[in-house]
Amino acid sequence: MTDYNKLSREDLIRLLLDRDGVDIGGIRLTYPGQTPPWQIIRQLKPRSQRIEKKLCVGSEVHQSENVLLEGENLQALVSLYKYRGQVDLVLTDPPYNTGLDFRYNDRWDEDPNDPDLGKLVPADDGSRHSKWLRFMTPRLWMMKEMLRPGGVLAICIDHRELFRLGMLLDEMFGESNRIGIINWQKSYAPRNDQRQLSTATEYVLVYAKNAERAKTALLPRTEEMDKRYLSRDGDPHPWKPGDLTARGEETHLSMIYAIQSPFTGQLHYPTAGRHWGSEKRRMKAYLETWGSKYVERDIGDGRQKALLISGAPIPSDKTFTPEHKVLKAARKAAEKIRAGVWPVAHWRDDGQGTFGLKKYLKDVKQGIVPTTYWADDDYEAPLEIGTSSWDHEHSGHSQIGINELTSIVGPGHGFETVKPMKLFKKIIQIWCPPSGIVLDPFAGSGTSAHAVMELNAEAGANRRFLLIEQGRPERGDAYARTLTYERLKRAVTGERVNKKGASAVTAAPLASGFRFSKLMSQVDAPAVLALEREEMVDLLLTSYWDQKDRAAAHLRRLPAGTHSHLFAKSARGEGFFLIWNGPDQPSVLNRASFRAIAAEAKAEGLAQPFHVYARISTYSGPNVEFYQIPNRILDALGFNEALHPYGVGPTSDAGEESAA
Repeated sequence: MTDYNKLSREDLIRLLLDRDGVDIGGIRLTYPGQTPPWQIIRQLKPRSQRIEKKLCVGSEVHQSENVLLEGENLQALVSLYKYRGQVDLVLTDPPYNTGLDFRYNDRWDEDPNDPDLGKLVPADDGSRHSKWLRFMTPRLWMMKEMLRPGGVLAICIDHRELFRLGMLLDEMFGESNRIGIINWQKSYAPRNDQRQLSTATEYVLVYAKNAERAKTALLPRTEEMDKRYLSRDGDPHPWKPGDLTARGEETHLSMIYAIQSPFTGQLHYPTAGRHWGSEKRRMKAYLETWGSKYVERDIGDGRQKALLISGAPIPSDKTFTPEHKVLKAARKAAEKIRAGVWPVAHWRDDGQGTFGLKKYLKDVKQGIVPTTYWADDDYEAPLEIGTSSWDHEHSGHSQIGINELTSIVGPGHGFETVKPMKLFKKIIQIWCPPSGIVLDPFAGSGTSAHAVMELNAEAGANRRFLLIEQGRPERGDAYARTLTYERLKRAVTGERVNKKGASAVTAAPLASGFRFSKLMSQVDAPAVLALEREEMVDLLLTSYWDQKDRAAAHLRRLPAGTHSHLFAKSARGEGFFLIWNGPDQPSVLNRASFRAIAAEAKAEGLAQPFHVYARISTYSGPNVEFYQIPNRILDALGFNEALHPYGVGPTSDAGEESAA
């Protein structure tokens, strides 16, 4: 049972909002031991990190760009506070709860700081699903916190926890922010060890922090795709046959009618379930480029008026014959035109086929829209991904992933399931911009980082990666510094293992590197203060939003640590500043702090007035709007001013004014 007396006002409000959510409808996931994730996160303190210089790879510049952090991932996510709100893509492959890969410490329910990873949760554990959810919930919460406003989470899973994970993510991110579900073919052939269905696919759930701000990129085209475009008629621009119809028979009845071929005199309709994709006036113009005049005529077929060659009979007329003088003249004109470059709307199969449209390579989007089964290559506009299938030709399969790892570090690595590089590279290309950051809190063998480095080399991009890996200390296998490290190091150097087990530089080295850090047990005091400051900024933005009738929607929050006081800008170019460095330091707007604020504002080119939050103000002037930090915000952060009084310090200058 929750002890409500121990909760802050802010936590009580969140609990009430959750309860209201149940009352107003919607499906919610509940399970034994469920705790709001922010309550768990608040108990965690950032830990200090130690750089292991012997395990760092690459130049100083490359080391500063990428991180491989050894440690428990929830503690590590909290400790990577400076990246909060900066990550473009979280791409990760968590434990699947198979009975072989997931450990849980029951003491985490009370103290998430307990360093013990707990015992392996067997497949016959009756509470295995609730334990897995209790394990994943705070980690997913922190993954979301790490994302930019338009950032994306892509998380791998199999059938065992697919439905529960989907419900959890719907609740945490919002169903409207679900981009799609990708099922990818993990094996070539069905396995014979299953009693019912042989599982040949796994899944990637894709969610945006804010779907309206998330961007989906096109995948690069291949030479094989471009080979489909030819110049059959001497056209200087390569093209392939395209369709003049579109889907939607029932909603576009006015665009379903017959057109007459100048080659055969036969009538052509859109295929079942489709309609002509252009308005009738344009269709008439397309037809007349073949040398005949077209007119509208009701032919009694229950459709809209047909577009027929003027004066020509139709097949149902008694006078119809291909040698009719009008049809004969039309055929001659069409053949003459066909002797040169064909019109953009053309009759296929030497005039015996349907009416289609040239689709020029120059007009095709320079990339693949990642929306379907990857069967076509040039959709005119992106569709919602929905539920998509990627077969092994487009995403690789598990055995390829294992082979890739073995080729780098050699056999005996002990990994039986490794995601293929092709799968991760495709996801990164779609949802991480060329200069973005990829975070993988369950790094495993390091596939995500290897994919980032290869993509950078292939496309001249400069994506960065943050990897977190604990290894298997219960087996004496801290593979963050063995397997994960070794793979990434060899990816940079180009070393590979040959069939005889010998290592040699046989692959192209990658211009990259990384810094290896170990998460320590000591609390990182400056990080704790920075994290508290960022939480206060969150609450201040919410407070300002409430006061100004949602005006905070126009405030752009700045990355953590970039300024001493400035934390946000308004659409009008005004700055918002915070004077607060913990409860034992002065939180006073005085002449000295105003000068520091004015200097930051000048450097950023900000307009007056300056909006300043502090506990006390001894400075007044027309260029400042002062806001006292509310008691409820201090309470939400766990500070009671009666117990932790704020001193004004020796620099107080009460009553001081300036016309500056």
